Amino acid sequence: MGDRCRIPCITVSLLNTDTLFVEHQFNFLSLLFRPHYRVQVFDERDMPLAGVAERSGPGLQRPLRYTGFSGWTSFDLVVTAPHGQPLLHIRKPFGRRPHIRVTTPDGQAIGSLRQESVRRQALHDAHGTRVCLLGDVAQIHTGHRAKRHGQRVRRDVVRIRPGLTEPLRSLAVAGALAFDIARGKGTAQIDQSIDIVP
Repeated sequence: MGDRCRIPCITVSLLNTDTLFVEHQFNFLSLLFRPHYRVQVFDERDMPLAGVAERSGPGLQRPLRYTGFSGWTSFDLVVTAPHGQPLLHIRKPFGRRPHIRVTTPDGQAIGSLRQESVRRQALHDAHGTRVCLLGDVAQIHTGHRAKRHGQRVRRDVVRIRPGLTEPLRSLAVAGALAFDIARGKGTAQIDQSIDIVP
């Protein structure tokens, strides 16, 4: 109970939903030019759970976002509920494999993610201790093609391990919502498929 009280920012629906549909815009322009990271999150009943967007643009890093170095650039993401309430902040500094910090909207540390390889992303607690791999607590299947409001999307199907407690629950959700960043791709190669399973 204590851990959940210290992380009040996640809505009950997002916290208690074990299956997430994480959708990326998927059209000709987004395949060629995707300087901004932006996804929408739904449950299995197509109810919106959250949106993810950058709090500020890429700035001087913008040219790198069009290249294979997109994954090196910094990202400052906010996860927002459908009614506009900030839920999580996800921050990645510039570099190849730095720790991606996950915090509450008021800056309280929840933990971090760190890429160990293309298929291995480690979860660390707020003290920096490695706890497990993202694949130990979540299955992520990327690359599904779907339509949302008549627009093509890439749908990543995420299954969080039922009963997962904090802070692993928040870290697993953050890793799934920012998966392209967590696996070192950034905004590049939106059409590339990869599965992360236990």
